[in-house]
Amino acid sequence: MYSIKKRRGRPPTTTVSKIRSAFAVCPISPTYIQDFSESFVPQNLFPDLWTARSTKRRKKNEVTVENEGSITSGSTDSPRLRVIIRDKNEDKPNIHVKPPRRRKPIPLDQKEEWNLLIKLENASKPLSPKAIRLKRKLHLRRLKRGLGTKVFDIDIAVSEHMRSSVPLEIMSKFHEESFETKKQVKNTEDNKEKENDNDITEQINKQVTCTPYKNSFASRLYGNPRLANTLTAEEAWTSPLQRKLRPYIRRDYETMPPKLRLLQDIIKYAHRNNRDWLPPPSSPIDYCYLQKEHLNQVNDLLQRCFWPSIDISENLLFPDFSVVAMYKRLIIGCGFMTPEAYITYVAVAPGWQKSGIGQFMLYHLIQTNMGKDVMLHVSANNPAMILYQKFGFKPEEFIVNFYDKYLPDGSLECKNAFFVRLRR
Repeated sequence: MYSIKKRRGRPPTTTVSKIRSAFAVCPISPTYIQDFSESFVPQNLFPDLWTARSTKRRKKNEVTVENEGSITSGSTDSPRLRVIIRDKNEDKPNIHVKPPRRRKPIPLDQKEEWNLLIKLENASKPLSPKAIRLKRKLHLRRLKRGLGTKVFDIDIAVSEHMRSSVPLEIMSKFHEESFETKKQVKNTEDNKEKENDNDITEQINKQVTCTPYKNSFASRLYGNPRLANTLTAEEAWTSPLQRKLRPYIRRDYETMPPKLRLLQDIIKYAHRNNRDWLPPPSSPIDYCYLQKEHLNQVNDLLQRCFWPSIDISENLLFPDFSVVAMYKRLIIGCGFMTPEAYITYVAVAPGWQKSGIGQFMLYHLIQTNMGKDVMLHVSANNPAMILYQKFGFKPEEFIVNFYDKYLPDGSLECKNAFFVRLRR
């Protein structure tokens, strides 16, 4: 089929241009048109198309579908489109097809809310009142999520109410009066409870003759009695790496280092003439994780064993990879390792060596990283090399002047080192 289009602007003058303006696609060749242009009459040859040219246009925003398959449509400027299906063979009313429904809005997740909040905070132009209110709501939702409280969702609240069978009702006068009576009863009960509390406090004040130690001024001077024999926390705590650390790794009652035996001999010598005297129970050697109360003593121990200007404050960020040995409140040994399984320091105070303290600390550090190769550098003349070989460490490299940048000038310590590794 061919469509007849009306030419805009200046009307056609020649016969050929009239024919081409009447038919958008002309099936006749141009030469044929030029030869027989005078005898060509479109009204007689194509009467149906010529009559269809003068038909009125359909209404706007309407599409008619005929049974032959031809479609004529109006303008599409309107946002809504009405579709009418007509069938000449059947005497049925027109079927109206409804437009598709709008999709429900998808709620934002936490990441999208955070990105939107950043955009609102960094906006170059002043925000509208609605945008400011949205910004406050996003701040409140983020704060509630950080505190672990429940975030209010109006959609969930309304949907739960719509599912419930209890309708909304206006509060009547009877309900208001009952609410006021309940409030008065509650106030009277609160007053009675306050009077009872006052009576109890008066009785306690009459019975108490001294201040408890934890609330006294003496506790500020002498501190907690439990800390008289230890320097570790009383309860377990969570490390920065989100691991639960116990107050003690191990409490050893059997090990007797040379210095501890000497201390017991001194105590016995003072009571050598008293046959009824019994020695006090010995305190254990405690192994625990690094804490801020240990910093001063640990730094002093490492500076005496290795070189000055050592500070292990950074190890408080990962105390899981540390071990501190102490007798009562005295630090006698320590060991540290990085999360990458590199042992930085292992030291035992003089007089407490050759009793298994360093061996247990090294064993604990190896157990904290089971799936990685453990590495360290050790001085070439350090007797601890024998201990490392017992655990399976093997030297892989000999480094000359490795400790030159750590040891002070004029130091007689060996500056060469072995790089040893324990392969898993």
